[in-house]
Amino acid sequence: MYYAHSENDAGYKESVIEHLSAVTKLAEEYASVWGAETEARTTGLLHDIGKYSDLFQKVLSHEEIHVDHATPGALAALKKYGKSGMAAALAIQGHHDGLQRGFHRDLEASVKMDEEISPSGKRYSCRNTELLLDRFYEDGGSLPEQITSNYTNEYINKRYISSMLYVRMLFSALVDADFIATEAHFNSASQAPVSRKKGAELNPQRDLERLGEYMAFIKASSKASANIASMRNDLFDTCLKVGQYPKGLFTLTAPTGSGKTLAMLAFALKHAQVNGLKRIIFVLPFLNIIEQTGKIYKDVLEPLPDRGYVLEDHSLMEWPDDNYLRYLSENWDAPIVITTTVKFFETLFSNRPSVCRRLHNMAKSVILFDEAQTMPPDLVIPTLAALSELCGGYGSSVLFSTATQPAFGILDQDVKYYTVSGWTPKEIVPRELDLFNRSQRVEVIWQRDRISWEELADELTRQKQVLSIVNIKKHAQKLYKCLDKTDGTFHLSTTMCPAHRLDVLETVKARLEDRQTCRLISTQCVETGVDLDFPAVFRAIAPLEAIIQASGRCNRNGKNNRGKINVFIPLNDEEIYPTKDYQLATIVLKEMLQKGDIDIYNTDVINDYYSRFFKDARLDDKNQKLKAAIEAQDYQEVSKLYHWIPQRTVNILVPYQPKIDTYRELCRIARKGEINRKWLNAARQLSVGIFINDKKNDSVYDYLEEIKDKKGESTGWYILLNEKAYSSDIGFDTSISDCEQFYTA
Repeated sequence: MYYAHSENDAGYKESVIEHLSAVTKLAEEYASVWGAETEARTTGLLHDIGKYSDLFQKVLSHEEIHVDHATPGALAALKKYGKSGMAAALAIQGHHDGLQRGFHRDLEASVKMDEEISPSGKRYSCRNTELLLDRFYEDGGSLPEQITSNYTNEYINKRYISSMLYVRMLFSALVDADFIATEAHFNSASQAPVSRKKGAELNPQRDLERLGEYMAFIKASSKASANIASMRNDLFDTCLKVGQYPKGLFTLTAPTGSGKTLAMLAFALKHAQVNGLKRIIFVLPFLNIIEQTGKIYKDVLEPLPDRGYVLEDHSLMEWPDDNYLRYLSENWDAPIVITTTVKFFETLFSNRPSVCRRLHNMAKSVILFDEAQTMPPDLVIPTLAALSELCGGYGSSVLFSTATQPAFGILDQDVKYYTVSGWTPKEIVPRELDLFNRSQRVEVIWQRDRISWEELADELTRQKQVLSIVNIKKHAQKLYKCLDKTDGTFHLSTTMCPAHRLDVLETVKARLEDRQTCRLISTQCVETGVDLDFPAVFRAIAPLEAIIQASGRCNRNGKNNRGKINVFIPLNDEEIYPTKDYQLATIVLKEMLQKGDIDIYNTDVINDYYSRFFKDARLDDKNQKLKAAIEAQDYQEVSKLYHWIPQRTVNILVPYQPKIDTYRELCRIARKGEINRKWLNAARQLSVGIFINDKKNDSVYDYLEEIKDKKGESTGWYILLNEKAYSSDIGFDTSISDCEQFYTA
């Protein structure tokens, strides 16, 4: 008898054939969604045949360690099925250590097992694959005589993203099945495995009925003007209607404040109902939007009969180890998932088993992206290719929603370099709806003369209620310090912890509602997902999408005839931008302004702006290392290079005075090394994330105490030691540091 796992609580050891059968059943089920069940069956059956060895049995009895049982199965797949077995071999090879390299010659070289010790320093469990297969057959196992694989065609035709995604999808089905089958064995107190409870199934008919009831409530209680309310109703009704479209790529272009959040849900539910899709995934760029959207969708759909029906999965969501919602988040086994762009896209390009578990549940889903314009330029082309392939190869639909729809259509041929389907989305909002003209709630004043912070402060002082948005935290602090603080003046930026920002926003909203004096100085963090309604906004010159987003905080509900947004240019030595791409986009806007004022409600103008930017940004040359890694089919290197947020950050626990007792208790626990999920969840509300340089050169470290775990290893967290360095006005005071990277991020 050959065993796959050691004893569970009942003292029962699971045999290899039992484990292979359990994994195969699940992997087949997952991959059947895109028609690859036979390939998944083969992958499941072969993934652990390396355990049919005496050496691996010694691992279970704790006589041996560092044994590679994956490579023998990968070699067996290649020997039996040739190139048709490449995807299976890659998935099997990586099911513990991650996907490696996909070129046939690289794969063959990495699994040939000429030596007893692998390149990673592990002993192969057995180098005789014929012997392993004989034992498998003697145990009652059987393999398909032949398999077909779409991977072969994509690989031969050098459709790089398509071929890599194909492997990742098969890999996802295998590793998730392996995790769950193994968990079922160890969860059992008997011979029979105990499988986790599956997530609920999407019920679009019921959810549409609840959404209708919620919309009736919203209409009855809305404080928006008749014009804005009419526009929101029209967008909702349109999205509900076009939800009946067949699966594909879509865009939803509508102005800020037009009710996209609920309209997107209407489209997704109707589209899933008509097309038989099994999951809805909302992908959002910022945590404040996720929390707000999650609350709205739970309000719409609750009381829910199924726990975890709407699953939020992001860095602020932490659950105990045995919590059911944590299980659902591991593989997104929930009908409605709300997540971040970082988590979603880095899953699409990852090579790690734990991350890729979610991937197979993206198939046959409605995937919606809010604020689609936030995509990093250096990742645009491969990202669009992966999304296109999710639609073309895995039965999903993708929708990009934004007020400033990037002209990604001009990149169709660049996308086709990676996948045959290209990028040709269908706009679902008809021109005759005329949303942008109907939503003209603000007048944009384009100021050509440069202005100092002192002059701007004088201008803001003359306004009773005004919002001013600048490009970097250093500017927000400078402008704030120029203003009189005695009469309703506030600062908002990510130098402030989430608890602090939330308190400021609640105060600001109350003062706006009561028509009290309220002047808010903010960075870009206020532009998306924050429901504020100022009669006047001043915005530092920035990319066009930022100007349009800023306008969404002005006369948002149409209470005034026309709000005003003043776009100003700081003095030359103060014109600093967060990134080079941000600066390039601003330059493009300035060039367009040379021909006259810009109509931010004209979609043709927005399209022209993005076309110019994509041309100037040279997107195909942006990330040559990533492109080379994709062409080399190097999964490990692609995972390393594909990062939505490239800078390295650290988390600083700060002494926000209204929560000072919590801060001190968190410090006490941290100094004992007792960091757990509960601590992290509480600490994130009192943390400031900063981009850092090398420790030796960054003086900000002079003010910090590093938090380490019980093993003495770094956690990426620090304690701000000087309580005076955190201001009740502006948060972490950057004047304590000469770190320019911190100033500008």
